[in-house]
Amino acid sequence: MVVGAIVVLLLLAGGWYYLSSSQTPSEVMEEEQDAMMDDDAAMMDGTELKTMEDGTMMEADVDASMKGEASFRSAVIAGSSSPLLEFDQRDYTAALESDRVVVLYFYASWCPICKAEFEDTKAAFDAVTDDSIVGFRVHFNDSATTPEMEALAREYGVPYQHTKVFTKNGERVLKSPETWSIERYLSEFTKYSK
Repeated sequence: MVVGAIVVLLLLAGGWYYLSSSQTPSEVMEEEQDAMMDDDAAMMDGTELKTMEDGTMMEADVDASMKGEASFRSAVIAGSSSPLLEFDQRDYTAALESDRVVVLYFYASWCPICKAEFEDTKAAFDAVTDDSIVGFRVHFNDSATTPEMEALAREYGVPYQHTKVFTKNGERVLKSPETWSIERYLSEFTKYSK
């Protein structure tokens, strides 16, 4: 009986709060739609909203390349001037449209060869001091593989994981399934970035 009374009180309190709210549900929905439209408009004009540590929002440049630096939205795995990134279709498309060498590393999380070689891959990107290269880790036949990644593997005829594909000016210039050392990575970077 006491539990029933508490439930009734909670329902009444919730109803009172809802009724005393200054906005109707349709007003709340309109506000949310306006916020989404503002976000979309900001993305189209070269800015995006960033959440600050205190929860406030501020606009930030999306296209930092106008300031002479590349701007990518995907997670950086290694490197700074020439980053190695988690694959993101938008970033990949932007990289193809740039004058950079694009490196694709087809990686499987279950593959011991990939895990060992990827340490050299990261070290090579960390060693590059110019912005002539951008790399992407593309998951291949593992739980993180997306349809875009599968399509990319088909496009370049990648038969299995730890395959590297280099493109320059939109054309494939190298495809290699061998395991590479950091020295081989740096040699290939130098060869194709000139």
